[in-house]
Amino acid sequence: MARLSYFNRFYCGGMLINDRYVLTAAHCVKGFMWFMIKVTFGEHNRCDDSVRPESRFVLRAIAQKFSFLNFDNDIALLRLNDRVPITDFIRPICLPSDPDNAYVGTNGTATGWGTLKEDGKPSCILQEVEVPVLSNEVCSTQTNYTASMITDNMMCAGYLGVGEKDSCQGDSGGPLIAEREDKRYELIGVVSWGNGCARPYYPGVYTRVTRYLDWIRENSKDGCFCSE
Repeated sequence: MARLSYFNRFYCGGMLINDRYVLTAAHCVKGFMWFMIKVTFGEHNRCDDSVRPESRFVLRAIAQKFSFLNFDNDIALLRLNDRVPITDFIRPICLPSDPDNAYVGTNGTATGWGTLKEDGKPSCILQEVEVPVLSNEVCSTQTNYTASMITDNMMCAGYLGVGEKDSCQGDSGGPLIAEREDKRYELIGVVSWGNGCARPYYPGVYTRVTRYLDWIRENSKDGCFCSE
């Protein structure tokens, strides 16, 4: 898990995918001076000044064809100014092993330092929430979203009529991960958008990582990926 700061102010999350690149949401970098984005690794309590975490700056931001109109293709790669050491506290997340897996019914885990409620304050402590992945058909027909809002590049996760659990403001760009049979975790989604936080019939919407595996690998070839 990585924390993105802009002019030293926390605003988004991201994921280390190899020793040189971080994956995040395109809306976390579009319109920003990317060279002012600092990426911090190995944190649990971001407010603890007694700990000196590993930090890097962004050399280059590579975004997909993203639009704020519909949040389609909400994914971006950040090339860091130096390699990140792999330690007990800093490890890259594995990419999906099966590009055809839709993960419907899978319990995903979203993490971040975002707010714990709508319009709240960002958390100091890294939080996590477990949410089930919905099919795109369910998300576009049994929620308050319309079919035109949910593209094939998106994934919905949450509790339909209940709400209560969700990612929230400040979690954007962070991961939705799932445990594999070999007990490793893989990245299946990137926190993208939603209507409020944890509202009934408004599940969280994530960028579907399996749609971008070739693009990710092509644009981050100079990094060392974790062994599958």
